[in-house]
Amino acid sequence: GRPFLVIEDADQPLARLREAGIETIIGNAVVAEVLGLANLPAARQLAVAVPNAFEAGQIVSQARAANPGIAIIARAHSDAEVEHLRSLGADAVIMGEREIARGMAEALTADRAVPGLQPGVTQTA
Repeated sequence: GRPFLVIEDADQPLARLREAGIETIIGNAVVAEVLGLANLPAARQLAVAVPNAFEAGQIVSQARAANPGIAIIARAHSDAEVEHLRSLGADAVIMGEREIARGMAEALTADRAVPGLQPGVTQTA
């Protein structure tokens, strides 16, 4: 696989990653000095999973400035956050709520759907 590292501000999740041989940095990636340790100019991809859209936007913006060619994917919780992160340079933004809804719709329309539930038919209790 490709080498990667994880930046996290809590040490407990990092301990397990270190045990698995994954490179880690403890700190807040919003802080330029911490993000700088990731060597962004040489990075090919960046996943931003910070739940706060403002902080995520700062990380996306710093990464785009450090490496215009880096592929950036980020997470969001609303359409406004999706727009915000894209405007700052994220190439793709995944909204969790939308992906959950998509997964539920796929499950309901798949052959293995809930017994007794017909795809495309609204059923009431």
